[in-house]
Amino acid sequence: MIADAIRSIVIEDAMRAFHAGQSPPPVFFYCSRNIAEPGRSSPEAIIASIARQLSSLRPGFPLLDSAITTYLKKEAEGFASGPLRINESCALIIQLVEHYPLTTIVIDALDECDPERRANLLETLETILQESSHLVKIFVSSRDDQDIVCHLKYYPNLEIVSSRNMYDIVSFVESETRALITKKKLLRFSSKKEELEKVIIDQVTKGASGMYVVVPLHFVCLQ
Repeated sequence: MIADAIRSIVIEDAMRAFHAGQSPPPVFFYCSRNIAEPGRSSPEAIIASIARQLSSLRPGFPLLDSAITTYLKKEAEGFASGPLRINESCALIIQLVEHYPLTTIVIDALDECDPERRANLLETLETILQESSHLVKIFVSSRDDQDIVCHLKYYPNLEIVSSRNMYDIVSFVESETRALITKKKLLRFSSKKEELEKVIIDQVTKGASGMYVVVPLHFVCLQ
């Protein structure tokens, strides 16, 4: 899908900035309604995962003080209240953001989040943006479910609709497909590259309609 390519560009750009020492690694979550992984559609689990990824400056580093304090508090309560509630994870994220000059959060396939509860997720993300003391960027990709579109319509966004963006979609898909073939990441062992390249471009272009993408949001958080 074209949205996969856009998401990859965002993540790769964030990772390049991280490896260049310009920013921390991006935080990523892929939503899914797979019954084998119920946490992938749960707003509580999504926000908890973001908090967990932010709890250390980078993989292998010690936990930050804010994360340790929260853990010790839960331990003192005997973990009687179970996992962190969504408001507790949100408060922890706001504290953890203080340790980073920039925080980039990527949430893919938001439409796969539980439709009965995803308003809680969207409201929590807005709280993080509004109450964090340092800069936060959020990138969200989703199909154009009306509740999501309505909630995000006032933020910068890129809506991919074939009837309006067909020329741009085709150009983008052709460029990305050929780049992947050139880098030998696609059709590496195929003897019919040109024929299959046309099939891939055609199928991806047809499947691109109806994707709603929120581009990285730049917010100076409220002081």
